[in-house]
Amino acid sequence: MMKVYQLRVSIIGLARVYRIIEASEDCTLDDLHDEIFDAFDRFDPHLYSFFITRKDTDSFRAIYDAPEFTHPDNTEPFMGEAAKDSAAETRIGDIGLKEKEVFHYLFDFGDDWWHRIRVQSVKEVKAPKEVIRITKSVGNSPPQYPDYEDEEFDEEDE
Repeated sequence: MMKVYQLRVSIIGLARVYRIIEASEDCTLDDLHDEIFDAFDRFDPHLYSFFITRKDTDSFRAIYDAPEFTHPDNTEPFMGEAAKDSAAETRIGDIGLKEKEVFHYLFDFGDDWWHRIRVQSVKEVKAPKEVIRITKSVGNSPPQYPDYEDEEFDEEDE
């Protein structure tokens, strides 16, 4: 028997855009990142981190104070900080998530794509191997970058 987590991933500020992802306990947070990356039609890779807050919060201080699991290239200590845990070495089942808990995911440290992830359910299933998949997609993905060509800028109007 294996635990499978049903996760509702939404982009903060876009409540009507979300994805439901199922992931088995043996998937890593890096696997979850890859699935979210695909689910929201991203194409340009960037650093990312998961913050295990266990509850929803609007407080960035509370989010940043939570345990952090990050991109494997972002684990080295920086300016006196402790080394961060690698998302590639952390399995979802190792975190001990429970139904209705919330955690946060930040993609692209420059553009700050913040996501809220709610654990919809945790079920024991007979699964012979790791499972991760998108089971529902609601709303169109916002573009990863704004299309500046659509925004006409006329220097003569200044």
